[in-house]
Amino acid sequence: MRTVETVFVNRESHPHRSARRAVALLSLFALAAAACSDDKNDAITTTSAASEVATTTTEFETPLPMGDIVATALTNQVFTQLAGMALNAGLVETLRGGPFTVFAPTDTAFGKLPLDVLHAVEDDPDLLKTALLHHVVPGTITPEQMAAGELTTAAGTVLTVTEADGTFYVDGSAMGAGVEATNGYVYVMGDVLVPALGDIIDVATTLPGFETLAALATQADLIDTLKGDGPFTVFAPYDTAFAALPPAIVDTVTSDDALLTTVLTYHVLAGKYNLDQLPEGPIETVAGVELTVTKADGVTYIDGNAVTVQNVQATNGVIHVMSNVLVPPLGDIVDVATTLPGFETLAGLVTQANLIDTLKGEGPFTVFAPTDDAFAALDAATLAAVQADPDLLATVLTYHVVAGKLTTDMLVPGSLMTVAGVELEVTKVDGVTYVDGIPIVVQNVQATNGVVHVLSAVLVPAS
Repeated sequence: MRTVETVFVNRESHPHRSARRAVALLSLFALAAAACSDDKNDAITTTSAASEVATTTTEFETPLPMGDIVATALTNQVFTQLAGMALNAGLVETLRGGPFTVFAPTDTAFGKLPLDVLHAVEDDPDLLKTALLHHVVPGTITPEQMAAGELTTAAGTVLTVTEADGTFYVDGSAMGAGVEATNGYVYVMGDVLVPALGDIIDVATTLPGFETLAALATQADLIDTLKGDGPFTVFAPYDTAFAALPPAIVDTVTSDDALLTTVLTYHVLAGKYNLDQLPEGPIETVAGVELTVTKADGVTYIDGNAVTVQNVQATNGVIHVMSNVLVPPLGDIVDVATTLPGFETLAGLVTQANLIDTLKGEGPFTVFAPTDDAFAALDAATLAAVQADPDLLATVLTYHVVAGKLTTDMLVPGSLMTVAGVELEVTKVDGVTYVDGIPIVVQNVQATNGVVHVLSAVLVPAS
């Protein structure tokens, strides 16, 4: 059931013929409505996305009023995914009735969803209809009438409206510009609103992409807890986030039940926090360890890791999807390097250079930590020469250390002075942070005196 050509043309090489029919049919509706409409507003702004996480800021497209809700959605050309899905679900005639208030996700909003999650919804007629009607509230609510509180949707689900600093949020997602249609009101949403599909475990096992998380929660005997009353806020890493971890680290964590429980409960908060309710600063997890929340340019970061899909509702809380696994502090920087596997060479060289006491100090420090494989990839003669020269060894090691704690959201492109007194270069491309051209493969590993970023190559200062 892939029916929206304008969205899937870049995702699938052969869009279905039904896509063209869907767009053509809705275009006829739009043209008919446009012919009868004398009220046309100018488009004011465009949708802005944070490129590294595809998370929309609070700038929104201002839609044109073009007749009824269906015509308005299609004519503005930013709701083609929504319009096509409504056609698939047999809701076009319903949405030409009303009146309704529609919280309409843009194509960019749908683009944030993992493709397998989007397909799973599209391929289940009942789930598709529920998901779409979760965005529809019977009756017209104008901007002047909008108020904090609960709204019952046409799906029989509940949306929670909050207000802060003049901005309204629907289930924690910022509400954008609105426009009056002939049969109601349409508000632009930069995020898809996800109805509660059950408790947190139900959601994780219903939506694809969380098999690893569900399996680990089962291993750690956390299923009953996360199916309890709660409420909980869960920062849920996607399967690809776990896959990005070095296998040795995964094996170490999963072979130690106590450590596994700590890591998993580090992703859980007591209480329900939609993203608009999540306070900046340190907040205590169920693991009893604090994580840090920061917000910048409309993006929320957890320990420096961006939330990629926000406010997935559950009956006993809310889920925020992460593209990175959160790693709790396992001690100071030296403790982390000696606790997690893969850093024996680094730890040995730090000991040889008499830097242990320094890196166990208060700091804070940011360490770009090459793995054992990174050192093994060096020419043996080069490594031997570095080890034989105490001053050169100290320079090479401290070239991997920066004073202060800088998570990846705080690492800005440009030059960065190291403890060695030599600058390195930070760049960012497609959400990946590079240090002297070397990508960070595991980011924001927390320590009590700073943060560690794992590298697959050794940084070599210019001679």
